[in-house]
Amino acid sequence: MTSDLQPSSPGPARTPTGATPADHVPRCTVSVHGRWDDEPAPSYAQELIEVLRVVMVAGIGWGLVCAGLVGRLAMFVLRLTSPTSVRGVVSDDGFVIGRFTLSGTYNLAVVGAAVGVIGAAAYLAVAPWLIGPLWFRRFTVAVTSAAIGGAATIHRDGIDFQALEPQALAIALFILLPLVFGLGLSVTIDRVARRDSWTRRGSYAWGLPLVLLLLLVANPLVVTPFVVSAALAVLLVVRRHVHDRIAASATGTLVARGFYLAIAVYGFVLLGMDVADFA
Repeated sequence: MTSDLQPSSPGPARTPTGATPADHVPRCTVSVHGRWDDEPAPSYAQELIEVLRVVMVAGIGWGLVCAGLVGRLAMFVLRLTSPTSVRGVVSDDGFVIGRFTLSGTYNLAVVGAAVGVIGAAAYLAVAPWLIGPLWFRRFTVAVTSAAIGGAATIHRDGIDFQALEPQALAIALFILLPLVFGLGLSVTIDRVARRDSWTRRGSYAWGLPLVLLLLLVANPLVVTPFVVSAALAVLLVVRRHVHDRIAASATGTLVARGFYLAIAVYGFVLLGMDVADFA
């Protein structure tokens, strides 16, 4: 059996040599999330429902965990290494440095969930065009996430980088966090999208996304999943009409990969400029 996350060439499933069709276990591979590479293309409604399920479960789920736990841990480390004078200062993101509260942790986790939903939608768009073995594709996603996330949060005039010490540790953590976020998000999405994922079984298929959405209702960012869902509903129409044409064209594939590469390079350039400001 091929890797459960390794995209393969479109076409009917092949029966291994020496085995009968009845002995063959269906593959759990996807070349485009929302479809199976060994089954006929689903209807628009079926594909949209599956895409939204994956985005909500993986994006919200991993976002809550990563921001609520890993993000909190990073803030705790910086609190320990920084002078006591920074405690009580409001950070650039509106959180009080040095103060641990359930409401603060919840709001941080919700921010992570909102970013997770956006990131999950972006990953579904780029995944079919990633190259190399599984580890390299995940590495690509992780470092791109680190570059874009770091560039978005690191700036010399921010309170976080004026008050927190050591400054190099603060910069490193604000790059490491989006790297971990991107890596974990890609792994989570691929596992949630598996045909044999427990998240697709019975009432979990609709109940889990609903429960995760309900966890966000106390924060205004609860609108993010709905905005992303509306955007995906439109973009899926485009994907269904142009993806196969682009994938069948060497030039189209090169352009698509070049576009996503340009975004990654732009993120690295911005991050480099931000870090250089501290030199």
